Amino acid sequence: MHDETLSLRISKAESRALRERARREGISRASLVRRALRAYGVTPEAAPEKTAYDVIKHLIGKSRGGPADLATNPEHLDDYGQ
Repeated sequence: MHDETLSLRISKAESRALRERARREGISRASLVRRALRAYGVTPEAAPEKTAYDVIKHLIGKSRGGPADLATNPEHLDDYGQ
């Protein structure tokens, strides 16, 4: 991603409000402006991070050939943990 600088003129009142809001939110003024652009629909939301489930969900239930009662049959647990 290539960042670009944008300069714009805003009133002193707008500048003060932006600075105060950013301080209250604990973020930079630039981050607050980027958030406003996303909220206004100018830029897309960042894609959410994938969970481990998202990464492997296409594999769940695809195993073939193993015992059907692996989790419930005590015979399969004889040497478990040894």
